[in-house]
This record gives sequence, structure tokens and C-alpha cells, in this order.
Amino acid sequence: MKILAAGIDRAFAAIGVDPHGFAQAHPERAERLAFWLLGLAQTVGYGALYYIFAALLLAWEQALPYGKGWLAFAFMCATLMAAVVSPFAGRMVDAGNGRWLLTGGLALGAAALLLLAGSQSYALFFVAWLGLGVAAGCCLYEPCFAFVTRTTHERARRGITRITLVAGFASTLAYPAGAFLAETLGWRGAVMCFAATVVLVGLPAMFAGATMLECCPETHHSPDRKSGDRAAFGAARARPEFWLILVAYSLIGLTCAMVISHVMPILTDRGLSLGQAVFAASLFGPMQVAGRLAMMAAGDRVRGSTVAAMSFVGIACAIAVLLFVTPGMPQAGFAFALLFGASYGVVSILKPVVMAEVLGRRAFGMIAGFMAVPFLVSAAVAPQAGALLWRAGGYDLALVAALGMATLALSSLAVLIWRERRRL
Repeated sequence: MKILAAGIDRAFAAIGVDPHGFAQAHPERAERLAFWLLGLAQTVGYGALYYIFAALLLAWEQALPYGKGWLAFAFMCATLMAAVVSPFAGRMVDAGNGRWLLTGGLALGAAALLLLAGSQSYALFFVAWLGLGVAAGCCLYEPCFAFVTRTTHERARRGITRITLVAGFASTLAYPAGAFLAETLGWRGAVMCFAATVVLVGLPAMFAGATMLECCPETHHSPDRKSGDRAAFGAARARPEFWLILVAYSLIGLTCAMVISHVMPILTDRGLSLGQAVFAASLFGPMQVAGRLAMMAAGDRVRGSTVAAMSFVGIACAIAVLLFVTPGMPQAGFAFALLFGASYGVVSILKPVVMAEVLGRRAFGMIAGFMAVPFLVSAAVAPQAGALLWRAGGYDLALVAALGMATLALSSLAVLIWRERRRL
């Protein structure tokens, strides 16, 4: 990874750009610019490493003989691989190698895309997706947020919000781009274009942004520092608050992933026409950005755990609208989309904020990497869980289960807030 980053560093120097020097000369401006650059890199990364599956699924179904089940299996295994590498990524961030991790992970993603574009068998197709999963675990939200938290400390909440304001449009850009490119160039040409975007846009933005945030790195490689991080990680795991956060976010992650992966059939089952369902689902992206803007406007006046609890309430209420209101009034599906989209947009960015507020920032990479495992596993199994519940009792049963999980998640967070207020 360091060899790759050194090559990118030389490329910047060749065109007269020095992110490290700019950060030392103008630290405040560099930090603001770094957040937007990381947002651009995350937009490219999510589009090319994650949303590409949904964007090209129809093209793959038509062109490849594997079938939807085996295609979905490859994607599920990719998400599980991201969970497997998350603890390693967290340790890399704690060791001061965050920019190498983020840049190297995105480069690995570009290589996996090239392998995917050239695959002539399911075995190579599957291996390429495993590579994309490893890349995602090294460079997308979880390690990026851990890196931002480690380097910017109390300013991390503002930085994470700005990053996600940009990256919230990843699906909005990836879906039409994938459909257009697959139609004009074929699916292999579309994948090649995604890979080129990673190399030409994502990698430079990721490296420059990460370099600006890490312009004055601390000494992270001493044995005392490493042993101190391990001790801090052990102390965090011994606290009930650690497990309350893990349970709350694992359950809400499973709830959201299950609803999102089945949102179209759920909405049509609730009485919306196909056109209404498409329009309602399309509101998710803009409403995520709206929710994040509202959180940015609130600033640091409200603790992250309190805002997280409000977003959990919003998700539970949105599911309740689907379950109890929409069957008799299909137009309520739009109210569901507005409430769920805004709440989900806040949930995804408050996890590192809550962890830092409650558990501290020491050994944060290890903590975030450990927490990411059940969250990503939940995202991987959510489509299958929703399908099993649908077969057992229709989408009414699936929504009842989702509402129950959201309620349990909110209960865990409420206990966490109560314990924190007792400590103050």
C-alpha cells in the first residue's frame, strides 16, 4: 500500500500539487477541503464497489448464465468479506496507516473491477466480488469514519456529515450511469468505465484528502502505543455501553437493510402502483441528504446519542406507517419514504459519533472495526431474512419483525442514554 501511495505522491508532485505542504501551510482550509475530497472518493467508491451490483444486475441476468441466485450469492459473500477485514482495517487506522489503507483499498477495488470485467467463468466472477468485498472493508464508510475520528477528534462529527452529504448521491449517480453504460458499451465496458473512474477520480481524491488530514501524524508504531491501544480496546469491551451500542446498531442495521432490499415489493404489496412505488423509493436519496443537513444545522448542541435515538424513532414510525396506515391509504407510502429516508440518512453517520462520545477515541479503529462486523453481517443476510419471513407470513410478518427489531434497537439506545446521564 505504501508503494502505491508513494507512486501517487510522485504523480501529484509531477503536476505541482503537494497536499502535505498545503495542509501544513493552511491547516483549517486543508481540513475543510479534505472532507469534500473524501466525500468525492466515497461517492466513487460506493458507486463502483457497492451500488454497481444493483446497477448492472439486469444486464448480468440477461448476459450471464449463472442466474439471479448465484449472482446475489456473490454479492452477499462480498459483504461478508468486508465484515471479515473490518477488524484488520481498524488496527491499521490505529497504527497510523489510515491513508495507506484507504488508498490501497480503493486501488484493490479497481483491480477487482478489472478482473470482473474480464471474467469468463463464475469462479472468476466470484473471486472478483470477494476482492470487491475486501476493498470495501478497507476504504468505505467504516474505516473512513474511523480515520476521520482519529485525525480530527471533536471535529469528526462535522467532517463525517460533510463526507456523507456528497456520498449520499452515490446511488443516484451509479444507477443511471450503470444502465446507460451497459446499454451502450455492454456490461463489461460499463465495469471498465467504473474502474477508470476509480483510478482517475477516486484514488487521487482519497489520497489527497487523507494526506491533508494526516499532515502531522503522531507516533503510532511504538510498542507502548500499541499495547496501550490493546488495553483501551479491552477496557471498552468490558463496559456495558460497548455492547449496548453494538446491539442497537446491529439491530437497526438489519432492520434498515431488510426494508430497503425489499422496498419495491413491500410498497406494491401495501397497495401502491409500480409507478408510485418507484417514485417513493426514489425519495430515499434526497431525504437522506435532507436529514444530514438538518443534523449539520443542529451542530454540536445535541449529543449524538440523542440524535441517534430520534432517528431510531423515525425508522420505527416509518415502518409502523407501512404496517398500519398504508394498506388503507396507499398515498401514505410517500410519508413512509420521507420519514424513513431522512432517519436512515442520519443513522449511518452517527454510529462513529456515538462510539466516540461514549467510549472515547483511544483505540477507536479497533473498536470501530469490531463493531462493523455484526453490522455488515446483518446487511449481508437481510435480503434472505426478509425473503424467509415473506414466505412464512407475507410482508405483514416481515414488517412486524422489522418493527420489533427497531423497537429493541431503540430500547438498547435508551438504556445507553440513561446510563450516560447517570454518569454526568
